[in-house]
Order: sequence, then C-alpha cells, then structure tokens
Amino acid sequence: MNKFDEGGFGRMMTRLEAEKHHPKPDDSKIMEFSAGTEPLVRVGEVYGRATRYTRTYGLVEWMDEQRNYRVEWFPAGQIKRVDKESWRGRPL
Repeated sequence: MNKFDEGGFGRMMTRLEAEKHHPKPDDSKIMEFSAGTEPLVRVGEVYGRATRYTRTYGLVEWMDEQRNYRVEWFPAGQIKRVDKESWRGRPL
C-alpha cells in the first residue's frame, strides 16, 4: 500500500510557494493557525480557509470552480470570517 499522498504533497508545495510571495515581505513574521482551528472566511466571492497571517495580510486556501486548489495572500481588511452556516465554499 502506497502511503504517499500526491494531492496533499501538491497542496503543501502550493502553500509553501505562496508563503514565499507575500506581497509585503517586511510586514511581520508569518503566523500559522493551529491545525483544525483555521477560520472559514470570505474574500469577495471566494470562500475558503485562512491558514496563515501577518499583521496586514492573510493567506487563504480554497477550491475554485474547476476544483483546482488555490492559495493567495489577501489584505486583512478584505477577509471576513463567516460561520459554518454562511460558508459557501467547496470542501478542501
């Protein structure tokens, strides 16, 4: 049985690459939410999970309409927490 999770590895690499491209590298140290505590969020029409953050940006992960895994930094003021009932995202 192969225990290698190709999808999980790909997602991890996508997150690591996104971390390197923080729009304001001197913003502050990148902090990480504990596993299982990542808040559900909405940024415009994107529903996802915030995984990391700095003083003025948040790293959000989501599945787009084509079921592609996406990760992007957004200004903190654009990120809104939503409760489970209001969240309209696709499962990650």
